[in-house]
Amino acid sequence: MKNPPLLIYTPRYAQFDYGRDHPLRLYRLELTYKLMKDLDLLSPPVGIGEPQEATEETLLTFHDPDYLDALKKADQGGPAQTGYGLGTKDNPSFSGVYSFSRLVVGGTLQGTLRALEGRRVFHIGGGMHHARPGRAEGFCYLNDVVIALKELEKRGLKVLYFDIDAHHCDAVQEAFYFSPNVLVVSFHQYDGEFYPGTGALEEIGEGEGKGYNLNLPLDRYTEDETLWWAYQELIPPLLEAFQPDLLFTQLGVDGHKDDPLTTLFLTTGFYERFAQDLASRWHGPWMAVGGGGYDIVNVARIWTLIWAHMVGREIPAELPPSFLRIAIMEGYDGPLVHDLPGWTGTPGHVPPKTKERVRFLMDHCPLLKG
Repeated sequence: MKNPPLLIYTPRYAQFDYGRDHPLRLYRLELTYKLMKDLDLLSPPVGIGEPQEATEETLLTFHDPDYLDALKKADQGGPAQTGYGLGTKDNPSFSGVYSFSRLVVGGTLQGTLRALEGRRVFHIGGGMHHARPGRAEGFCYLNDVVIALKELEKRGLKVLYFDIDAHHCDAVQEAFYFSPNVLVVSFHQYDGEFYPGTGALEEIGEGEGKGYNLNLPLDRYTEDETLWWAYQELIPPLLEAFQPDLLFTQLGVDGHKDDPLTTLFLTTGFYERFAQDLASRWHGPWMAVGGGGYDIVNVARIWTLIWAHMVGREIPAELPPSFLRIAIMEGYDGPLVHDLPGWTGTPGHVPPKTKERVRFLMDHCPLLKG
């Protein structure tokens, strides 16, 4: 890359809180930043960008005006507005929710534009891929991903959007279902009932976008070896055939075996191997955002491992003592950055179902046919 990597982060994120019993703990952002810093992954030439709150004009490129008004009222502690998905168990109203959400959008949009300069960018606070135009959904109030991708599409650019969150990127799929310029690829847990219930294999796009929306549904307890095989079969060929102007990855890590909200069975081994491959294979602009992940120590460890490969630096095997003390208090028995054994599943064994699903996607994507 011609320009140094950039991490998008602000300590302002620590001012906001979904509530004591909510699964999404924003402290995970501070913890990730601390681990990256302790492991010397943020020293020059790596830069740190401070996100700015997105303007209302920017938000209106995707969100409805009446919904933004409702979100402002939620910010001020108004009554629950369940018609907009606000004040619910998943999306509580809290002081600063509008400012927080604007920061998320601003950081992802800023980072995306900086990535276009020829750099790798990671906004750990981004990745709110469930928010709809007029409704909060799935812990997400404003959709930073869709807003950034719409800006790229408006500029006539092609984007490969790759989402590894355990929950399907429903709002992103819907926004670009008819577009051949944003190639949406999602690996996610799916049984027809697991939230959000979308992302079936047959949802491949429509019109000009047919074959440019690729969902790989994953069964419960999917292991590293299976997902790594699927990644190799799909992502490198898609990058080669599509030749995007920018690679955009949503790095939700709630597929980890210890995540409290999902039942996939991935370890740090898959996340690190996929990041290592992308970092060595893809030399164009790369924008990454965070996403799901509800065991905060695992979030910090995995995002740090991914970032190490994005910036091309080696890290020690053991967690720094100051971080380890926090990790132990959070229930992690440590002391390693990686999981042990770090790789699960029988080498070379991929369930026939997964092979059939990947073959279906290859047969229905015009970029991969033949």
